[in-house]
Amino acid sequence: MIDTNEKPVYQLRYTLTRDDVAAFELMPRELVGWEKLWLFGPILLCGAAVGLFEDRLRPFLPWDPATMLGQLVTVLVAIAVGYALSLLLLTARARYRIKRTPLPAAPICIDAFADHVTVKQDGSNQSFAWHDLTIASTASHVILSRTPREAIIIPLRAFASPEEMGAFAAFAEAAGRDPQDVSREDDNNNKKESTR
Repeated sequence: MIDTNEKPVYQLRYTLTRDDVAAFELMPRELVGWEKLWLFGPILLCGAAVGLFEDRLRPFLPWDPATMLGQLVTVLVAIAVGYALSLLLLTARARYRIKRTPLPAAPICIDAFADHVTVKQDGSNQSFAWHDLTIASTASHVILSRTPREAIIIPLRAFASPEEMGAFAAFAEAAGRDPQDVSREDDNNNKKESTR
């Protein structure tokens, strides 16, 4: 149960910009499920194209693709071209999402409590338990993610200083830890100290 009389540890107010959305969209992240086709699809297509059209490519290649070394070089070139296409497609997808993401009309208000965070945005008021969020921080943003596509993006300008942003990120990480994990860490630390 959430205590409504509790005072927030942090109160943040800021306006989200396209640059903030870009910071989130361009973060390195693991591709999951069907998203992996964005990476492996172009590589497989280039490999299949080389296999199907090897005879037609022979006049354009400076090596003989019929030899063992020529086949190896052809496969490596196909992988490199496919990988480059994958990166271009992933970047284009991220740029499209940056451009299409709706920006809130009013400033975002965040109240961070010891056990949860409340986000007020465009008339809605949502509350999330810290343990349901994944926290990531960069030099200019703290990202609180519920899912790989749903995130609360907090820019550095929402804080008084970079040190305060770092303290907030550390607070969020600590608040999101499972109490059992924390007690296990404390037990392990106590055991290490007692063996010294």
